[in-house]
Amino acid sequence: MKKLILFSILTLIHSVSFSAVKGFNLTEYEGFEYDANKNAVTDEEKTPAQIAVDKIHALGSNHIELNIRARMQGPNSNEIIPVSPANESSTELRKIARLMDYIHSKDMTVGIRPIFFVLGPNGEFPFIEETPEGPKTWWHGNIQPANPDSWFLSFQNYLDRYMLAAKFGKADYFTIGAELYSMTVGLEDQWPEQPFGFPGQWLKLLRYTKAKLASVGTEIVYDINFTDDSNVGGAGLLKSGGELERWRYRLVDLADPTDPAEYEIWQNLVQFWTELDFIGIDMYRSLAENKEDTPQTFESIVPYLQKKSDAYAAQLDTTLLEIEITLDVQKKAILKEIGYRSVDNAFVDPFSYADGEGVYNEEHQAAAYRAIFESFWAPGFDWFDGIAFWDIPVDPRPQGQGDTSFSPLGKPLTEEQIKLFYQD
Repeated sequence: MKKLILFSILTLIHSVSFSAVKGFNLTEYEGFEYDANKNAVTDEEKTPAQIAVDKIHALGSNHIELNIRARMQGPNSNEIIPVSPANESSTELRKIARLMDYIHSKDMTVGIRPIFFVLGPNGEFPFIEETPEGPKTWWHGNIQPANPDSWFLSFQNYLDRYMLAAKFGKADYFTIGAELYSMTVGLEDQWPEQPFGFPGQWLKLLRYTKAKLASVGTEIVYDINFTDDSNVGGAGLLKSGGELERWRYRLVDLADPTDPAEYEIWQNLVQFWTELDFIGIDMYRSLAENKEDTPQTFESIVPYLQKKSDAYAAQLDTTLLEIEITLDVQKKAILKEIGYRSVDNAFVDPFSYADGEGVYNEEHQAAAYRAIFESFWAPGFDWFDGIAFWDIPVDPRPQGQGDTSFSPLGKPLTEEQIKLFYQD
């Protein structure tokens, strides 16, 4: 334990030497919405969202991501439908702006992050379709709209609504898309008709968004998923990394193609990467395997998990450097979504959370947080610009000891790891 404490002190000395995002994703669900009472003085007068902001601030956080939700009815739909009905749009935007003002009043930055979920014909989530090849799970990363042009128009309309919130509340960041793998760089093994994705559409959308938000100085981010999924790259070799590895493959391994049509696609992807203000990284990677014998004490679990997290940090470092050398463009990156539930083996398949099952284990959650801090925060990578963990909900119920959600609130060991790195 003494070694961990000593290393923490050394890490803190380094961590305060640069300005980084120390953030959390604040999420809303039915009945618990983004809003703030401007005249509130006591906790009794504050909205649940304000109270959640106060608790995030108390952890040492300087940033909050507001996740706006929409749905897509099936993987081939051309429509993105906001959860909030159209006739409630102006009311919703005012509520979001009030909460953004409150977050800013705490000397914190705020980002707007519109996301969507793919639902089955009867609202099933996750949507698992039975196919001749076996069950297929559809999600926002592998969608195949029947008419991509119509889909992009609908997606732009969705973003338009929340660009208003970003402008109204002077958002510091706006996420133009998150983990839309098949639409950005393509999934040719799953969607052979559109093997390269639609970089030209993204470039137009980015420039449109920048023009709309230029007056408030909002920085535009696209969030790339960084997962254990493997891709077939050059020479037929498999390499893990999910969407990020496919970006690297497209930008680096397939640079300067001789075919004019492919060159245009590559150039659009280059420009999209270049003109983004930041790169977001959504990382749900296993830090251990089920078959492995996990150490039992916090002090022994952390270095055990850190072997994997160190490898992922090194991979990300190398990937960004490869792209930088190829394009002569250096980009800053933020871990925009990464999280671990407080359950046994939370660090194994951390993305598998829909069923909500698991046995409460705070040490495993805390150890995963600590490993990520040690691997990504401590080394001082020149591209690293902070973390926004998933998630703390507006709903005050999922917190405290015994709660198996992602929230670290009321879980002393997990909160301790966060404060070691977030509090100056």
